[in-house]
Amino acid sequence: MDKIPCAHCQLLYPPHALKKAPKQDLYFCCAGCESVYFLLHSLELENFYDKLGDKTLQPIQAQNPISTHYDTPQFLADFTTPTKEGLEVALILENIHCAACVWLIEHVLLKQEGVNSVQVNYTTHRAYIDFEPQKIPLSKVLNTIEAIGYRARVFDPKVESGGKRAHYRHYVALVVGIFATMNVMWIAIANYAGYFSGMDASMAFKLNIASWILSSLTLFITGAAFLKGAFYGLKNGFFGMDLSVSLGALTTYIYSIYATFHAQEPYFESVSMIITLVFISKFLELKATLRANALLDGLQGALPSQVLLLREGKRVLISPSEVQIGDRIEVLSGECVALDGELESAHAQVNSQIVNGEITPLDLHAGQSVLSGYSNVGASFIYRVNTPFKQSFLSQMVRLVQKSFTQKPQIQLQADKLAHRFTQVVLFITLASLLGWGFIGGVWERALVISVSVLIIACPCAFALATPIALVLASNRALKQGILCKQAASLETLAKVQRLFLDKTGTLTTPALQVQEYQTYGDFNPSWLLSLVLHNPHPISRGVSAWLQEHYNAQSTPLESLSQEVGGLRGVVDGHVLFGGSVEYLRAQGVEVVEQSLESHFAYSVDGELKALFSLHAPLKPDSTQSVRALQEMGLEIEILSGDSSPQVQHIAQNLRVACHAPLSPEQKLEHIQRALARGEVVGMVGDGMNDAPALAQSQVSLCMYEGHDLSLLHSDVILLNTSFKSVCNTFKIAKQAHRRVRQNLLISALYNALLIPCAVCGLINPPLAALSMSLSSLLVVGNSFRKF
Repeated sequence: MDKIPCAHCQLLYPPHALKKAPKQDLYFCCAGCESVYFLLHSLELENFYDKLGDKTLQPIQAQNPISTHYDTPQFLADFTTPTKEGLEVALILENIHCAACVWLIEHVLLKQEGVNSVQVNYTTHRAYIDFEPQKIPLSKVLNTIEAIGYRARVFDPKVESGGKRAHYRHYVALVVGIFATMNVMWIAIANYAGYFSGMDASMAFKLNIASWILSSLTLFITGAAFLKGAFYGLKNGFFGMDLSVSLGALTTYIYSIYATFHAQEPYFESVSMIITLVFISKFLELKATLRANALLDGLQGALPSQVLLLREGKRVLISPSEVQIGDRIEVLSGECVALDGELESAHAQVNSQIVNGEITPLDLHAGQSVLSGYSNVGASFIYRVNTPFKQSFLSQMVRLVQKSFTQKPQIQLQADKLAHRFTQVVLFITLASLLGWGFIGGVWERALVISVSVLIIACPCAFALATPIALVLASNRALKQGILCKQAASLETLAKVQRLFLDKTGTLTTPALQVQEYQTYGDFNPSWLLSLVLHNPHPISRGVSAWLQEHYNAQSTPLESLSQEVGGLRGVVDGHVLFGGSVEYLRAQGVEVVEQSLESHFAYSVDGELKALFSLHAPLKPDSTQSVRALQEMGLEIEILSGDSSPQVQHIAQNLRVACHAPLSPEQKLEHIQRALARGEVVGMVGDGMNDAPALAQSQVSLCMYEGHDLSLLHSDVILLNTSFKSVCNTFKIAKQAHRRVRQNLLISALYNALLIPCAVCGLINPPLAALSMSLSSLLVVGNSFRKF
């Protein structure tokens, strides 16, 4: 009886097993397939079936409706992130098997009113969906995904352990493969001994049956991942490593069964060796991925699930997501800070390694910022929250890292295409080897062995591993040093930069101004001046305030009045009028200021008499000179673009031996970037991420120093959490090393295939040796990527 395909999943069934749609010549294997078929047509997505072609799908399993618990305000606050138009939720998707699945999920969701954007990552099975809960509740989003045959759950880093479960399953499969292969090899040794000394035919048959059973364990347990990958790859027209390994192992396995029952020589040991050796490299690849993601898991795990809230004289444990701006939190010794805020206690000592890579404890004083991710290494302290949990530093950092892992740089896309085309060529060479040795040599058994060897040894897995492992490990290494790459492609571009433009303030120099020269007159009272400038946020006021406290150990005096005016400050203490500000401001107040040799940035007077002049500058960071030299040795042309006065910038440029342009407006900085791009140069820019936004956006790759701004507002590809200029040098060093590793890995893969494929075609390599060689090539790539950056 002819079978009929289901209209949705395309699987063949006897006519009596199918359900006919009313008034239509359509047949379905189940109600799930029927509902999905008509859903896709109602959404005008019937071209999905054209895209599917001759491939088949899994029948749709009926799912229970998603609970409206997902729509409660508390759940949305805990598991979604606010966006410009609504909320973003991260989902884990199950039953995804191919790129067509990704296409279907994205297009079905985008057809729903209220869904603004959908990004599905095929590798991680993770989806980021931006939706408007007023128009489409989260429960409906999840129900829509399940209605088309996929399972979805909200991603929760506290309970996600899929990587560890996968590692455990791989470990069990590896143990089974090694156990079965070792025993098959012992049986093979017995068979070889019997071949020379003689063995009863019935005994040889029994040994072959035992080998058959053991190799079956290896093929269908250890090799299950390869078989499944090959199946879904064929369904979607993708030829990869799984197909090569599966075809080689299955061909040898089927032939060996035939040989067992026809008194010929089986190759069950080859089946086990092929699967086990290749699986070992697959297992090590998983270990590499887990290691690369370990730091991200550590960041997620560092966020505490509860915080100690101080409310009405009581201590209450609550979830960080329930904390409101203005709440006071106590952090006990050894605990991690969950939300950003401002320190209320007089003093705190924290470890900031998670935030910026620094291992030296950081001393904080009242009024200073406390960032999520800080770990309390001193006595308990209290701080006041000023940022919601989802917008706190560490939460934003985790999201940026997660998204960076979903993007592929250009070199990885090219490597993936190469691996796909390479497998197609290998299949042709395999078929040619089989037919050539079969017809010319006349021994089809030998032709089969040679073709299997070609199929296995010419595995594209080394090509597939060459780029992603090196880049992920490089990103991991960078993050440990306080270097946050928003996109994986940034490392690739950084390695190619020819001209690097630097902003001066906050990049080469410290963000805080320091008193370089000063002149005092008459009865100068440092306490009065400190009272005038202490609480003013202007950088000059802060610089003078810090100098007074350090140089005079001054203490502030209560002021009768204090006002900020254009160009300066006015205060009254004990009936005396104080003025502080620019020279022009004091002259406007009637104070006589005689021109001095020093460049005055701040003048101070009491009752109309000049009492002090200060010259302030931002000094070079201690490691700027050495790091600039290191960047130049890497082949980078360095130029300074600054908005500050020309003499200051020229002095710094001369010390660093680099070109400079100053003073420049943001538009003029942009023009310098555009001229370099017009010359065909690869351009990088280092700035503060806020004021330099136009120039940073125009450059091909941009870096900025983190100075407490909202991470999402920084207009740069790379955020340097450690504000030392050495971190700029380290960023380029890691990028160039990663680029070299990728090129080395691709070279290893190319040389391996160029040398060993001809050997296999000539019959010089048997299947077990081919499997060993292929595994070694993958191990070389993984090992080269793991070398310390």
